[in-house]
Amino acid sequence: MKDNTLYSAFNHWEELSSTTKEIMDEEAAKREFELRAQEAEEKGEKRGEERGIKKGQKKSQEAIARKLIAEELDLDLIRRM
Repeated sequence: MKDNTLYSAFNHWEELSSTTKEIMDEEAAKREFELRAQEAEEKGEKRGEERGIKKGQKKSQEAIARKLIAEELDLDLIRRM
């Protein structure tokens, strides 16, 4: 190009374009990180809830077995339940 002003403007436009792309890439990377962190947190909460439910069920079964033992029910019968 012979026109220095046009050449300078074109170079400046290219710099701005690449800067805009870099900013957009950074924002996309941040958003992806946030989504992955949120997904991991949700999975952790779900696993915790499942563990809590299992633990509660086990405690309930143990409490029932203790009551049946206190009522002097046959131990073999209790085990089969």
